[in-house]
Amino acid sequence: MYFLVSVVFGLLLFMILYGRYMNVSGNIGQRRLQIDNLRDEVEFKVGKLQKGTLQINREIADAASSLESLKKDLDNARGKE
Repeated sequence: MYFLVSVVFGLLLFMILYGRYMNVSGNIGQRRLQIDNLRDEVEFKVGKLQKGTLQINREIADAASSLESLKKDLDNARGKE
């Protein structure tokens, strides 16, 4: 009788602990997926920011060279007068 009660109690305890373990490992897997998704999203946004920064730097360089050209043209125009 005691053996049967101890076996049932042992199985009950095992089922409770195993259920808790599966719940915890399920939460860990879900968190891991969320972290992977966030990392992918951050990498995508960083890539977009880097491309945008490169574009802005190119436009600034073009504007600076255009400004230098306009300064030279203005100096030449002043010198002729």
